[in-house]
Amino acid sequence: MEFVILNEKEFLDYSIKSKYTSFFQTPYWAEIKKTNGWDSHYVGMKKDGKLVAATLLLSKNIKFFKKMFYAPRGFLIDYNDFKLIEEFTLELKKYLKENNALFLKINPYLDYQERTVDGEVVPNTRKDDFFALMKKLGYKHMGFYIDQDEKKDLEPRWISVLDLKDKTFDELFKEMRSSTKWRINNSKKNSLKVIDATYDELDEFKKLMKHTGERREFIDRPLSYYQNMYKVLKEEDLVKVLLIEINFKKLKESSVKTMEDNEIKLKNMEGNKKKEGQVKEIKLEQERLKEKIKTLDEHISKDGDKKIISGGLYMLYGHEIIYLFGASYKDYMKYNAQYLLQYEMINYAKDHGYDAFNFYGIDGNFNKESKGYGLFDFKRGFNARVHELVGEFDLVISKNSYRLYKIAFSCYKWVKNLSLHKK
Repeated sequence: MEFVILNEKEFLDYSIKSKYTSFFQTPYWAEIKKTNGWDSHYVGMKKDGKLVAATLLLSKNIKFFKKMFYAPRGFLIDYNDFKLIEEFTLELKKYLKENNALFLKINPYLDYQERTVDGEVVPNTRKDDFFALMKKLGYKHMGFYIDQDEKKDLEPRWISVLDLKDKTFDELFKEMRSSTKWRINNSKKNSLKVIDATYDELDEFKKLMKHTGERREFIDRPLSYYQNMYKVLKEEDLVKVLLIEINFKKLKESSVKTMEDNEIKLKNMEGNKKKEGQVKEIKLEQERLKEKIKTLDEHISKDGDKKIISGGLYMLYGHEIIYLFGASYKDYMKYNAQYLLQYEMINYAKDHGYDAFNFYGIDGNFNKESKGYGLFDFKRGFNARVHELVGEFDLVISKNSYRLYKIAFSCYKWVKNLSLHKK
């Protein structure tokens, strides 16, 4: 076998066909990361002149140290072929030493063990042999985090994925939880409009993300991050930013019309004892509609006739669509806009031949009292299965410098967290 340096086209041609492909293993992601100071390298292994393994490597200078290398969601390799992994690793070590590497970080797109929709472990699926191999080859595993608050990995170790293969959209919808189906159907009655956002509308998405970050306690990225991502990816149709707009005025008009129709029904039922049950139900609905109209009047007074209330950013590559970012204003979540978003994009994924809809990050704590349970439960409602990935490994190239780097990095994180708590 032969270790080779690849050009972008060679790598992209291999990446798109790989079972383990991910948007993060593309030249497009490398271009996005370039703005944050990352350089890109494409390397692979050939057998009889044919590529059998490849990876994108990102590299960045670490102040006072050598370079950090990172293979995001890499490698693109057959993880059942231990001999190939070993040979690729040995060649990579040489390449990394030649390029002044401190260490290489990888986080393969590979399950640690299979799990169900509810997060329960499927017996006898754990990859102990793979971990033994990685340890033998010098990879240092960085641990198994459970809660997002404990997350140290660069990408989520716990994700939620809906398998679309060999099923019609009607079959997928049928398998969703009844409460999820109800909310999807309810969203269609709420005068919601799906907008395929343009570059100029990204500021609306940023506002949503800022609000959601404050609500869920994460630090959002600047508007320039989303703008750069959009510029790099939109021309190749690799990104969609969808916004949901609610029309308060139209929803109020429809609610008023329903109340008027109900009054006619009640008048026609007067004195009919057989319809007493229906009369009671209609009167209850009238009370709900009065409260709804009152709330809509408050929205109109505050926000005008229309408002963007929810949004999502989706990556489209290879066999899957990734729901990378999602955001909603808390005060309008009762209109179920996020359910409509996912419904539309799952439908889009089926229509365009994707095999999977990746809801992406969740917590690995499935206790109802846990902080991240609501997000997991939302995604579970679509019948998305939990994937527990193997996590991060560091392949250390310069051991003494790596020890010093880890101490320095821990001190930096401690000071940073201290300053955040003081704010």
